[in-house]
Amino acid sequence: MNSVSPLPAFAALHDIRDKAILLSLGRAFLCNEAFLMKTGHSMDESIEHLKEDIQSLKMRFVGKFVEDVNTDGILDQLHSHAQLLQRPDKRVMDECTVGKLGADLEQILQTLTDAIKIIKGKVEGEVEDYTKKDAVVKGAKTAGNLFSSVVSLVIKLIMLLVVLALGPAIYLGVTMDREGSLQKQVVESRGYIQSQKTQIALLRKERDELSGTIESSKGDNLSRQQKLEIIDLNVKVHGLEQKVQKAEVEIAEHERIIKAAQQKIEEIKSKTFLQRFLRQ
Repeated sequence: MNSVSPLPAFAALHDIRDKAILLSLGRAFLCNEAFLMKTGHSMDESIEHLKEDIQSLKMRFVGKFVEDVNTDGILDQLHSHAQLLQRPDKRVMDECTVGKLGADLEQILQTLTDAIKIIKGKVEGEVEDYTKKDAVVKGAKTAGNLFSSVVSLVIKLIMLLVVLALGPAIYLGVTMDREGSLQKQVVESRGYIQSQKTQIALLRKERDELSGTIESSKGDNLSRQQKLEIIDLNVKVHGLEQKVQKAEVEIAEHERIIKAAQQKIEEIKSKTFLQRFLRQ
């Protein structure tokens, strides 16, 4: 899988998210008919690119999903949101002014992002579960091969005896390797958590500095340029907050990975030689 082209970058998803951030600011001079219509048309173009990226990602999976991820329904919601922006009435204008329009869009984008992460996880190595029918068919083929010829049966019996003779040593070696990989996973996750905590501290510092700049810039008689500069700072603050939230989610995920790995290590250590050999 590493020899194929890189996975889609989903630039269209980031483009729509930037528009959602602007809409969530809820500024009256942004919520005019021309701006909303332009944003809606631009979103529709991005949605088409997004569909292509998702389809390209799904095609990277070898085989068929046992349970397909329904991204089409979420994309339809995005399209409906874009159509709403292209026909702005008083209700749409009011929702834009209070930031509800952007908040609703961000919620749809988060659902879509989660769905894309699930697909990426499957493409990057998660093995699809066999259905009961697959298991029965595979078992039937294996049984047929075992009894295909007398010679083949004799050879397999000899190989089985060799494996049984070397079984304890082989199994202990495999178990030790597995425990070592779990320990490595714990160390890597702890290192990642530490780096993310350092990154969060830097992001929060930058966010606080920008927030201070925004507060000191507020006033009643601001020029259009000053208002636009404040909007730009608000967008940056919002972006920093999203990065902090993303880092916190990733820290929680790696803490879960560490906990699961440590539990597996303890389970391996607590088993006797006989239990390991018999896979109890």
